[in-house]
Amino acid sequence: MMPRGKASTTLDQTVIPQLSTGELRSIYSQELFVFRCDITAAQISSAMTSYPTLRDVGVLTPDDISNLSRQIHTKYRLSRSESEVFKHIEQLITDLRSGEIPGHPLASVHLMSCLKDMERFEVANEFWKWLIDQDETHCDARVYGVAIENYTYQGVTQGELEKMFMEALERYSETVDPKIARDTGKATRLMLLQGIITARILHGDWRGAYEGFDISVRLYPTLTPARIYELFLYERPVKEAYIVFLMACRAGTPPRPPTLTPLLKEIWAKHRDVKAMIRLVYAFVGAGGKPFPQHLNSLIFAILGSLPGDVSKNKGEEFDKMFGATMALIRDLISAFGRLQVFPSEGTFNTIISLGGKLQRLDLVHGGMKELLAAHLEPNMVTHRTIVNAFGEIGDREQFQAGWRGLCAARKEFKMPWDIKDFIALIKACHLPFSSYLRCMYVNYVKGRLKSQHARLRPWRDRSQQIRYVARNIPPIHSKDFQNAITNAQCFHRFPPHYICRRPVTPSKNP
Repeated sequence: MMPRGKASTTLDQTVIPQLSTGELRSIYSQELFVFRCDITAAQISSAMTSYPTLRDVGVLTPDDISNLSRQIHTKYRLSRSESEVFKHIEQLITDLRSGEIPGHPLASVHLMSCLKDMERFEVANEFWKWLIDQDETHCDARVYGVAIENYTYQGVTQGELEKMFMEALERYSETVDPKIARDTGKATRLMLLQGIITARILHGDWRGAYEGFDISVRLYPTLTPARIYELFLYERPVKEAYIVFLMACRAGTPPRPPTLTPLLKEIWAKHRDVKAMIRLVYAFVGAGGKPFPQHLNSLIFAILGSLPGDVSKNKGEEFDKMFGATMALIRDLISAFGRLQVFPSEGTFNTIISLGGKLQRLDLVHGGMKELLAAHLEPNMVTHRTIVNAFGEIGDREQFQAGWRGLCAARKEFKMPWDIKDFIALIKACHLPFSSYLRCMYVNYVKGRLKSQHARLRPWRDRSQQIRYVARNIPPIHSKDFQNAITNAQCFHRFPPHYICRRPVTPSKNP
């Protein structure tokens, strides 16, 4: 009799070996390392290529998801290309909701913030409806702050947003009473404060916004983000914005450089306070901010603009002393900015040339042109147009003619399309009689044609009448339809102005 064999093991009874998460991470260590390097280097496309494999084997950590979401948000803020990142956001939200990847509150913050910036409110709202029922692995007070901002930009009433604020305090203020947390800021997250400050200031509750701002700067003087300061810079009057900007610099968190540019312009436009403008830039640099060439341009514009605008006062020994001191100050400013590795741009010298025309200072116009070349910069189209404007305001007919020819030559050389501002510069040089334009720039046979038609050349004050007059009498344009289009619409973008300088004529000595 044959010995009885051992019973066979069925598939259901087979024990399949299981690898722990640590063992899996050891096996996929190289792929995981490359994935994290891609995230650090902001290579989102490469990171998302390896993401599905790492997600399926379950080796991703909450920090991996948080860092990936942060970099996706940063990429969108820099590129503003929705098509590059929206599909990745949808993928992450789907995986978070299905539980395929671990959650992190900061991942939720960045995903919702990015959707808010894209104005994909319907997707953000659906995500929030799921988040609100999750535990602290997905949602905390910081996520509530972003949700409040999201609903603020959708026009939700302030009362509803204040309820969300109190709900967040009740859930996450720990042992502190919610009302005490609301009034004192104890156990309150900074992102939650940012959300309610945004809601209040955009709904016109500036007192409530300042109360939240006071709590944030008292409890977190060096941690208050620039975003909170910028809300007041953009939404409040210039006097308040000036104080808030100085507070940000004193806290060591200067706002972004682009926010300084409009603030400088507003101070000059409304208060003409050059000292305040210089004080702002000084505080900004002292707090570690990096100034832009536009800031130097604004200061130069204000300093030169503070000189007397009355032409009759721009002469004499007293004015010359003041003018010399002003130019010395400008040179010191340029030198100081140079030590910060911020060098003057073409716009800096365009400002000097432009103000030279307004102040009727031919030496300032020539000085600006000379300094531009000395700085090893090339005149751009704005420079050529500024020169035309300046000489037109001064009333120098020969220099005006040379400047216009230079603009025409530059447009032709660089094959740049014409701008309507070029023709405004041609028309508005009101110090020259209008007949001088014709003698300077039109050919002789055109003048004869105009005289034969008994056209009287006179310095019209109505600019639209001047524009029509020029448009009707450009000899190379023979099509009546084309002339009418230019005349009626005053559209100079199709007008070929190089024809004006085709046949330069020596200006008449007897205008």
